[in-house]
Amino acid sequence: MLRNRLIVLGLLILSLVGISFYGGPVSYGFFFLMLAIPAISAIYAAMVYFCFRIYQKIDAKVLVVETPITFYFTLQNETLFAFAGIRTDFFSKYSTVSGFDPDTEYELFPHSGIEKKTILVCRYRGEYEVGIDHVIVRDFLKLFTFSFKNNETITVTVIPRLVILNGINAIESLSLTSPDSLTDPSEPDVLVRDYIPGDDIRMINWKLTASTYNPTVRKQIGENTPTISIIMDSHRISKDPDEFLPLENKILETTIALSYFYLEGGVKVRVYAYESEPVCFQMDTTDDFEDFYGKLSAFSFREDNTSEKLFGFASEVTEIGNSSAIIFVIHEPDDAYMIFKNDLEKGTNTTATCLITDKYVNKTPDTVVINYDDDLKEVFS
Repeated sequence: MLRNRLIVLGLLILSLVGISFYGGPVSYGFFFLMLAIPAISAIYAAMVYFCFRIYQKIDAKVLVVETPITFYFTLQNETLFAFAGIRTDFFSKYSTVSGFDPDTEYELFPHSGIEKKTILVCRYRGEYEVGIDHVIVRDFLKLFTFSFKNNETITVTVIPRLVILNGINAIESLSLTSPDSLTDPSEPDVLVRDYIPGDDIRMINWKLTASTYNPTVRKQIGENTPTISIIMDSHRISKDPDEFLPLENKILETTIALSYFYLEGGVKVRVYAYESEPVCFQMDTTDDFEDFYGKLSAFSFREDNTSEKLFGFASEVTEIGNSSAIIFVIHEPDDAYMIFKNDLEKGTNTTATCLITDKYVNKTPDTVVINYDDDLKEVFS
């Protein structure tokens, strides 16, 4: 392209020399031809802008974070003129499109089109545009490029993914409340307790009793079932999606993963948050998880959901203090959090903190630091 520009510039200078020293119809004709080239390019760009068509199709409008989905796009020329040097530029902040060479330039003949099948992956929970952002057009003489905004973009709703944790060993306080410590290791889905005189002999877990030499019975549903309380930060830190989307996505992903992990182990889960008003999601079994997952996927973070409101509300909930353990999922250990946490630890409560941040933070024994791009399976293992 630079070479062509230099050639045209040289010819323009030559035409100026011609009309300056020789004149005549040939010199002037050549000069006006060189001046017309930019105008012709502008007309060509305008024609492409008004006549070029983009068609996009996606298999679903509700997507899951980091889950690939098929995405089609078609570049269509519906005019009598050929288009040269067509290239696409995709939204890339929150999603990626793979399965083709993004640097490829396409030539479209009259009344023809090119369809591409690609893979779309969305990185964060939220609602945003995906697919083709701009179309870049080069003129036939390879002198100029023009970029056009795609006015018919696709907006998708992306929900957080469910990460199945293999275990929670990252911090001691979480490990102590792991479902593994509340179940028969040979039958991980069965809750057990020590035998008490008067218990129904049919409820004795003979396998575990024989291996531990300690009479053990299966717990019945609702019998002293342990409960985990998760307190989730819901403050929107900025109006800029570049800042709040990654954070909110990881907060929700962490809360969902922890909730499912404990529910799967037979532990009740209570999630407390603030969404313009106090909310509590109660789950006793995995049967309650689907409804919780749907509600949390649509959860609204707000700038006025301050930690003072969240922990002020939490301090009035007596069930939190009666929980087997309390887990904080927050983005900043501010004063309101520290005061509430210290009040809980004055009693017999076990607490742990999942700190979601993109900054470097020194890890403490009861805190696990989670970066926006961390794999939760690796973080908690």
